[in-house]
Amino acid sequence: MSAPTVSRQAARPAGLSIRHTLVVVTGCMLTLGCSALAFSTWGLFQPLVAEKLGVTQPQFAGYITVMYLTMTAMSPLAGKVLQGFDIRLVLSAAALLVAGGFLLMSVATSIWVFYLAGIVMGAGTIFILWLAVPTLINRWFARRAGLLIGVCMAFTGVGGALWSAVFTVLTKSGWDFHGLYRLWAVIALLTSLPFTLFAVRGRPADVGLLPYGTDLGATGKAPAPRGLSAAQAMRSPVFYALCLGAGVINIAVLIAMQFPAYAKTLTDVPWDRVVVGGVMSSLMMTGQAIGKVTIGLVADRSPRNALLFAVSAAVAGVLLCWLGAGSLPLLYTGAFIFGFFYATALVLVPVLARTVFGVREYPIIYSRVSMVFNLIAAFASVFWATLGTRFGFSAVFGVGLALLAVVLLTCGYVVRSARAVQARWSE
Repeated sequence: MSAPTVSRQAARPAGLSIRHTLVVVTGCMLTLGCSALAFSTWGLFQPLVAEKLGVTQPQFAGYITVMYLTMTAMSPLAGKVLQGFDIRLVLSAAALLVAGGFLLMSVATSIWVFYLAGIVMGAGTIFILWLAVPTLINRWFARRAGLLIGVCMAFTGVGGALWSAVFTVLTKSGWDFHGLYRLWAVIALLTSLPFTLFAVRGRPADVGLLPYGTDLGATGKAPAPRGLSAAQAMRSPVFYALCLGAGVINIAVLIAMQFPAYAKTLTDVPWDRVVVGGVMSSLMMTGQAIGKVTIGLVADRSPRNALLFAVSAAVAGVLLCWLGAGSLPLLYTGAFIFGFFYATALVLVPVLARTVFGVREYPIIYSRVSMVFNLIAAFASVFWATLGTRFGFSAVFGVGLALLAVVLLTCGYVVRSARAVQARWSE
């Protein structure tokens, strides 16, 4: 298909329009609501629901495994759906699935209902969290894509901090998990449907615009998307290194979901351990929000520096939480700093995929990356909960440091290989 031609007068849409702004706002609201509620608060519910239902914490965390496996199974189809169908309908349906999962949890009296809800929510979150923002931003913005992905994804941290605070206040006021999950369903709908239905379009061309920052050149033609095809990408070892690195990132970041459980294991401390666990989660989410913008901004200029910054933050955060068990300032500082690493899964990975493989078939390539790293991460929640329960949190933090070394090696290889892969790009 030939690249669209526009007149000199029509070249103005390559700048920023209200439509471009609404795409960013929609991305922010999806991550603030559905994504943050689904992925940034389940650790708060873990000790509460496990105690009420009479199950172990690893059994409760199993619904996250089910959700990740559902996302894994849906990933190849999800990329094609986003490529071929009206994104308004796709994302609206996905939001309804997320809210439906919370409603199932709100009536749950046994653990199997959570596993069913994990299936329902996984079918929605694969679109909303993993694919919608990178796909929309890469379609609508030829420049500053990393920064804007970071801005949108930062709202998982903003939402995580906000909803963690709401959770803490309401549980202290006597709310049980059934009422909280009903509230979560309402919030998920209010923060998604008005925007997915009315504020966004799949591509700039749908409303006669061009991606922001598009250089029309002397010919007045928008350049055709460049990159590797999905088939070419999957024949490259760099693709599999990215999948492995992203999967290990997805495992490592979920250490943060164990902060409330970790706080409850601390002994001989004068403070309320439940409150401390909630504050640690809130601070981690705040750090995550700041980290996503920071990493997106740095990654636009240097993916290598963004990787080094994120891994360094993770190591520092783990050591502070581990060695500072008796000190609130160290625990809170460690949780906050670890949040910067939490940003890598949702910001650095899609930026690396775009940087290395281009935008020619980005939704398909990135959906396949997400399939692999969601599969690797599917058992992470149960893994960390089991490891902490059986061997203690020294084992959790020690294994976490080892995984960070794997992230540095695999993603470092991807960054070093970028120029060689870019030399094979075509339209």
